[in-house]
Amino acid sequence: MRSRQDRPWSPSSTTSLGLLRGGSPYPPREGAGLHCAAAAESRRAKAQVAAEAAWAAGCAASAHERGRLKKLGIIVEMYGARHLGSLYCHASIGRVIDRLATRAEQAVLCLPVQDAAPDATRDYRLQAANVRLVPQPFYRSSFQALWHLAGIAGAYGRTCRAAEHIFVRGMLPFVGVFYLLAWMCGCRVCHWIVGDPVGSLRSHRRAGWLKDHLFLLYAWQERLLARLGRRLTGGAFVCNGEALASIYRSPRTVAAVSSTLTEEEFFVRADTCQSPAVRILFVGFIRPEKGLEYLIEAVALLPAGRPWELVLVGPRDQYPDYVAGLDGIARRLGVGHRIRWTGYVPYGPQMFRWLHESDVLVLPSVSEGTPRILLEARANSLPVVATRVGGVPTSVTDGADGLLVPPKDPAALARAVGRIIEDGRLRQSLIASGLQTARHMTLDRFVEAVVQQL
Repeated sequence: MRSRQDRPWSPSSTTSLGLLRGGSPYPPREGAGLHCAAAAESRRAKAQVAAEAAWAAGCAASAHERGRLKKLGIIVEMYGARHLGSLYCHASIGRVIDRLATRAEQAVLCLPVQDAAPDATRDYRLQAANVRLVPQPFYRSSFQALWHLAGIAGAYGRTCRAAEHIFVRGMLPFVGVFYLLAWMCGCRVCHWIVGDPVGSLRSHRRAGWLKDHLFLLYAWQERLLARLGRRLTGGAFVCNGEALASIYRSPRTVAAVSSTLTEEEFFVRADTCQSPAVRILFVGFIRPEKGLEYLIEAVALLPAGRPWELVLVGPRDQYPDYVAGLDGIARRLGVGHRIRWTGYVPYGPQMFRWLHESDVLVLPSVSEGTPRILLEARANSLPVVATRVGGVPTSVTDGADGLLVPPKDPAALARAVGRIIEDGRLRQSLIASGLQTARHMTLDRFVEAVVQQL
């Protein structure tokens, strides 16, 4: 095995990101000139841009305050877009990458890359100046990745040769190949387990019996190979919640609640539900495991005395049959006119505005990791109702900083939402305690937990 000290840092096939610095990390949208239209037209958006600039400056300053890793590799299964000298990715991982990069002298980033303008979901421009890119062939799903074994394995190998410590986000395609390469190169690995594909696939039929069982078999082998790979490398798992930590239990498994927020971005208020009509909010992907049929049935059970509106924030195009079923339920129950579908809303000022202007957030999932939206809602002084599944109980303490109910139970959801609407003392207590919880689960806390395992 080759000595780490003998290896040059820069692999020949890496590419400098050439990241732009200054201003907001969110890209300008069509018709908005050089700046995001929301930032130009909204005082709240301008404040958010200023907060992002201060946050980026804090990234640089924090590196001088804490110890640094020498050579850090970051491998991500979520694709990015390379455009006009910048790399764009989803904000949920982009902010983590930028913050982790401040804890390293040099970093190399390995992810699937599309050479094109970023789509709506890749709305975060990476800021870190010390990151080099090792691109993987472009793919959007594990199935598409099957056709790119050589290219993906080659990118894994170049990253492992360039790094001493490797942070992995999510379940990689060919995860067994990655762990074998990491072991051969002597890398220390911290693997962030963000969700439970096995649980998600079991929660709802998607593509027919045969395909569903093939996908489930693939998810099982990923789980097995990840656990074997951790033993081989002596690495660590950082899992979203206690439920995932129990699945991936090991001497070096840590349960955590991930966050992309800094405390400077919190929105503090004492109470909600002050307008005549109550706005009930859901934020997330519109897919079967989110349990939205139970939420629609629940709002139909709310008392008639208080007007309400249900706002569903998330893309409708991934599972058209599921969305059609939701529309049918709403029509049957006579509540379709009180449901607003926003489509995808970019992370940042536009999404935060929905949190600021709503009264209660509901997450009716039947399968989950530890969803970030529960933290983001409480950091924006929004009381939350969620189902007791996956890692949710790791994030929310029932009756203290949120209300938890059983999954697939519209009546229980309706009772919990009704309690928050009607009981001002309970609502104010949940808001205050939720803010305190969120302050203990910031981006910096999560990154610190990762670095300790590296």
